[in-house]
Amino acid sequence: MSRSRWYAIRTAPGYQRMAAVDERLPESRRMESIIERNCRKDGFDIFMPSFYTELRHHRTKQILQKRFPFLVGYAFVNLPRLNFEELRRVDGVVCFLRGANYGPLEFPDVTIEALYFAEHERRQAFLYEQHCRKENERREQIQHLRGQLRKILPKGRKARVSMVDQAERAIDSLSPQIKERVQKIISELNSLTADAEVENLRQAV
Repeated sequence: MSRSRWYAIRTAPGYQRMAAVDERLPESRRMESIIERNCRKDGFDIFMPSFYTELRHHRTKQILQKRFPFLVGYAFVNLPRLNFEELRRVDGVVCFLRGANYGPLEFPDVTIEALYFAEHERRQAFLYEQHCRKENERREQIQHLRGQLRKILPKGRKARVSMVDQAERAIDSLSPQIKERVQKIISELNSLTADAEVENLRQAV
């Protein structure tokens, strides 16, 4: 088995941005960069240390997930066969990072492993922050929908009767227009509290 031999390449400007979505690729490659896609297409093992973040679109206000490189302008490629010339022909590869002897600088596995670990830690932190944001948004939406029901339904709900249960009991006595609105709110609440992990929260709705 050939050992790993990692070298740093200089990438052309713009080639570290995310490539166009290709539904034929596995999930693990959906957010790869252009340089990663080009190298993998030609059979090269590439590693571009990166991190993820969420940005809000300035116009649509939609949350977008973006991926950025740790090392702007650089990536690492494993070349156990030392086929430098073949890699140089890949679109987006400018040159190799050179050492003191003017040849391509080889990086030890321990360096690459440390970068993998740093990327993994950053990724886990991002996923946790993303989960917290989604959970907060879900809770805010539930409170908003509860507020809408509170304005529609009659006063005097018993403490142990959830607002959804009260709405389901009172729905037949409502006008068709209000009934349709209440049914929509109930449907949205049920979808927000359907998971087993949050079933207890539904009891308070």
